[in-house]
Parts: sequence; structure tokens; C-alpha cells
Amino acid sequence: MKNMVLEKIILARHYGFCMGVKRAIKIAEETGGKEIGTVNVINEIVHNDSVVRQLQEQGVGSVPSVADAREGTVIISAHGAPPRWFEESQERGLNVIDATCPLVIRIHKIIRKLIANNYQIIHFGDAHHDETTGVVGQAPPGRVEVVGDIDQLRTLATIDRPYALTTQTTADVSDFESLSVEAQKLIPGIEVFNTICNATSRLQEAVLDLAPRVDLMLVVGSSSSANSNRLRNISKAICRRAYLINVADSLKEEWLEEVRIIGITAGASTPDFLVEEVIKKLLDLSEKRVEVVRTGKKAASSQAMDQ
Repeated sequence: MKNMVLEKIILARHYGFCMGVKRAIKIAEETGGKEIGTVNVINEIVHNDSVVRQLQEQGVGSVPSVADAREGTVIISAHGAPPRWFEESQERGLNVIDATCPLVIRIHKIIRKLIANNYQIIHFGDAHHDETTGVVGQAPPGRVEVVGDIDQLRTLATIDRPYALTTQTTADVSDFESLSVEAQKLIPGIEVFNTICNATSRLQEAVLDLAPRVDLMLVVGSSSSANSNRLRNISKAICRRAYLINVADSLKEEWLEEVRIIGITAGASTPDFLVEEVIKKLLDLSEKRVEVVRTGKKAASSQAMDQ
């Protein structure tokens, strides 16, 4: 490739599948492998197109809602669901398999306990995300108010109740810290629960460490993945050149001109084989030997990855 001067590819210290995603996919695969008739996930088991496609090949489909599942078994995704989805499934005679991430279940328990103690809850997250739908559904209408940024927080009208602040498991760590400081100024005495999962924190910390050292960051993940988009945004804020790509074929050669060092990370719902395909694509495009550095350890590699 003309003007390709790539010398090094560095993988983030932490990237890819988290515990909750691995668990949910395993549950879906095991359920699909049983002779129990029709199996569907409500929405997507995780937000990754390749994972969804692989499960479809194994007989695990997807439907947009419980109402669209006519028979058989439905699987609740890693993002969780409101209680009414479970109730509706039972009313329709469907078998329900719960693959909700344990750390999302933890938020549900916190929400229910706070509601029982008469708290009004502010939840920091994406109002349209599957996880948020499940969180809000744990409480009576109006008791969980979702805010996406500090400006939205400032527009909330407070009422005469104790307040608590929770957050989406995949939220930006820095943004939540800033919002929680502002929340404590606006609502003295508000209880703050940092419910960002450890995997999210590690992924973001790894990007914060890697992005300043590279000319370009590639985040492997689907556009529907909140945590993948967040990794791209963090990367772009630091090294300015950052792209979210679903698969290796999404890579555009013009991005690579005059780029000597590329950093690679992946969202929590991205399988390792997609990352390896991106690395191979980069090596195939290069006209010289390229060093691949994995988790801080050097791994000299030829253009074709020693093939």
C-alpha cells in the first residue's frame, strides 16, 4: 500500500469479552444445543453482530419483544430486562432462560432496595439502551429518572424524597465522576452508587494508557455496542484519530497513510477472532515487517503473521 509506513501494532492491556458476555453467550449456546424447540433471544444476547450471527447458525434466533415470541424458549440477554418481560413470558406459556449479567442484576437489587426505602433515583446512562430499560423497569413509573449528561441533570426538578444516583455498567468512568460531583452539589445528601462494572473500568484504563502512545486507535466492536462507542470516544479525545470497526473489512486504507504505530482495543462484547482478523488485515496491507505487541510483551511478526 502506498504511503503505508506501519511499524508497530500494540494491543491494549485489556480488551474484548467480559465475564458477563462470556456467561451469556455460553448460556445461549447451551440452550440452543438442547432439543427443546424454538429458542429466541429478546433483542440481542450481546451487542455484537458476529456473535448474533454465530448463534443464529446454531439455531438461536432473536425477536424484538416477548410479544413476537410465539412459542418455545426465550432468553433474556446479558443487558437484563424489566420484571414485566418475565411476567409476560410466563403468561404466554414461554420457557424463560435468564442470561442477565450478575453485575446488572446487582443494579436491579440496589434499585429495588432504594425504592423500598422511599428513594428517588437518578440513573446516569443511555435512555434507549437495553440495560437502561431493565433498570428503569425495576421501579414504579417516575421513580427512576435517566440522565445522559450534566446538562440533563441540572434540568431535573427535585422532590421531597431522599435521592440516590446509580449508573449504567458501561458508562464513561470520568463522566460519571464529574456528574456525581455535580449531583452532590445540586442535591446535598444524595447517595452515590458507582455501579460501573470492573471490566468497563479496565477497558477504559487500558485505552487511557495506550492512546497517547499511538498515531491511530482502532476499536473493534459493533456500532450498537455502548461500551465500544465509548472506547472510540475516549481514544479520539486523546489521539484524535480513532475509528470503530465491526470487522476487518471495515478498515479503510486511507486511514493508515503515514501511520507508524496503531493501537487496537475491543469492546466487551467483541470476540477475540475479530481482533485477530484486524491484525492480519493490517499485516497483509503492510509491505514490511511489523512488530505486534500484546499486553506489554513484544511479539515480532512478519508481514503475513508468520504464515
